[in-house]
Amino acid sequence: MKVWLEEQKLTRVTVSIATLTAFIAVATVSCARSNEVLVTEIGVNPPKSPTSKPSKAGDFYIQGQYRHIKGDPQGAIAAYTEAIKLNPQYAEAYNGRGLVHFDLGDKQKAIADYSQAIRLFLNYAEAYNNRGNARASTGDVNGAILDYNEAIRIAPNYAEAYNNRGNAYAALGKRNEAIADYDQAIRLNPKYAVAYNNRGNARSVQGDKQRAINDFDQAIRLNPNFAAAYNNRGNTRAAIGDKQGAISDLQQAAKIFQKQKNTELYQQVMQNIKDLQR
Repeated sequence: MKVWLEEQKLTRVTVSIATLTAFIAVATVSCARSNEVLVTEIGVNPPKSPTSKPSKAGDFYIQGQYRHIKGDPQGAIAAYTEAIKLNPQYAEAYNGRGLVHFDLGDKQKAIADYSQAIRLFLNYAEAYNNRGNARASTGDVNGAILDYNEAIRIAPNYAEAYNNRGNAYAALGKRNEAIADYDQAIRLNPKYAVAYNNRGNARSVQGDKQRAINDFDQAIRLNPNFAAAYNNRGNTRAAIGDKQGAISDLQQAAKIFQKQKNTELYQQVMQNIKDLQR
């Protein structure tokens, strides 16, 4: 089986939807039944170093961010919960705790926290975007689109929300709508390697192989270590009969996945190479 991959740039927290496993400070790629992966992205500022003796709600909030990115989800939840106890109106703390719940796979708790953040702050674009991610992960793609719509209404320049909505449209088979959203994400952020990669996948599925390759080329120019883009370009080259170009791209993808210690994807790409070499 060809594995179509999508990846995202590193921010503070990244999440993906398809197999829908979230990770912190790593890029996530996977295989979906449609040979595509829907990936969402959340961009937030890196946390400040926490105070050694937190006492205020804001101190615990910063501690929650710090523990999350350091790979201590339970500590992060405890810190965010303490921030909420001290300030029950702390929308950002609910949003932060929702990110951790999502990261741990508890989508319903994540949705509950995002919903509470939105109740406290009706124009919280990031919380709408995050709830869209969580809803999509439960299969509620239409509900996710409604949330992405709200995020974009509140923040019209929210490139990640356009990218995420594009992924949701792609999940529904609405490739033209998906491409239009990727186009907008790229207009807002011309260096958005993820959106180029995602648009390349959508174009490839539509049969527009050369323009898909152009998009993967651009994604790789912007991020030379974008393993998923190499994989996707390799699959597209294979589809047009460029066997050697395909193998070269897949080998590069495998090399990067191996360096990243992503054993599962490394093995999947190596299997693709073996299939092509038969």
